[in-house]
Amino acid sequence: MRPDATDPELWARVRADDQHAFSLLFRRYHERVLRTAAARLRGVARADPGGVAADVFAILWRRRASVRVETTVWPWLRGVASRLCANERRRCLRQDRLVVHAASTASADVHVVPDHAPGVADRLALVDALARLGPVESQVAHLALVDDLPEAEVAAALRVPVGTVKSRLHRARRELRHHLQRHGSVGP
Repeated sequence: MRPDATDPELWARVRADDQHAFSLLFRRYHERVLRTAAARLRGVARADPGGVAADVFAILWRRRASVRVETTVWPWLRGVASRLCANERRRCLRQDRLVVHAASTASADVHVVPDHAPGVADRLALVDALARLGPVESQVAHLALVDDLPEAEVAAALRVPVGTVKSRLHRARRELRHHLQRHGSVGP
């Protein structure tokens, strides 16, 4: 199989249990999935972006019979990475609460120090603000601001004109700024 084969060509081979074709897709997208996971988990204590990236590809292999790839496998990988990052974030927050609870119930001679990453409060405020965006603005904001994709790539991923991405991104930034100012996370 050629390394320059298109995603649909490689995917047809993967569906036929071709591990070499899968390894080519892995090499093509692993770094991008890892960057996406790292960006979405930035500021989360004990988060494991590498583990999330590995899980994305494990799920892709397990579900190869049902995944459809028309032009590129990236949208599917990004979607699974986003859901796994949300799960990882919740797991880490549960651990933090458990550590704090253990510290509050520990005897006086035992010292449990919770692990707090700098800027956790600001990061949580941003996550809350992103969650409050409408679905259209949220999608553009995640791709452009969290995944750090250029506007042209966001437009290609969403199959809309670049001008549409710009206007949606402007609205998303305005709403984020308004929400964060209202809740005291950023200055005016």
